[in-house]
Amino acid sequence: MSHSPFKIIFTFFILSFHLIEAGIRPKFLVSIFNFLPNNNVPLTVHCQSRDDDLGFHNITVGQSYNFTFYENFFWRTVFFCHFWWHPKEITFDVFNKGQKCIKKGPVYSHDCIWIAEFDGFTLNGVKEHDW
Repeated sequence: MSHSPFKIIFTFFILSFHLIEAGIRPKFLVSIFNFLPNNNVPLTVHCQSRDDDLGFHNITVGQSYNFTFYENFFWRTVFFCHFWWHPKEITFDVFNKGQKCIKKGPVYSHDCIWIAEFDGFTLNGVKEHDW
């Protein structure tokens, strides 16, 4: 029985799509909460990956912006966000490591819960970034 490289590659890609459909690859959630002190100034967020630009979002105090995605087939998905509040701004990866949200980040989880506060950002309860 002869297997051409084309047939092997084709089978590989078909199986990878079935793995996604079957739920073998986990779905990730990124949530960004605004717990900043000034009720009048929203937190402005612009998130994107290499393939997806999620646009600009204004998050008022106590509210959140959320998005979900599946990790790409080679486990190299990266989402980063640019944040603006008052004169402050910062850009960082909100997801860059499957199973952990970010490299060196806390706990293994498919939920990446970011909280913006006056002194910086926490991920799943652990301080990760200053403004």
